[in-house]
Amino acid sequence: MTMDAPTGLLYLLSVGKEKELILRVHGTMPAVERLIGWMEEGTVVSLQISHEGEPGTFTYVVNFKHVVAARFAPYATARISSF
Repeated sequence: MTMDAPTGLLYLLSVGKEKELILRVHGTMPAVERLIGWMEEGTVVSLQISHEGEPGTFTYVVNFKHVVAARFAPYATARISSF
């Protein structure tokens, strides 16, 4: 667990979902090329994430086989919204 600020936001759209899942990622954000590789290969990845207002981080496992779209955004303390 870490108390460092998140390094970025990862927006994931999964098969069959209408809204994106927004993850507050801690640690090094993966490069776009790596994200593309995970999606092409259907890789299962562990990420360190946190929830607003909760102390520390936890491991979240993502199966990129089911991700149809993904995008990065810098972390900001402003309100998070999803489209």
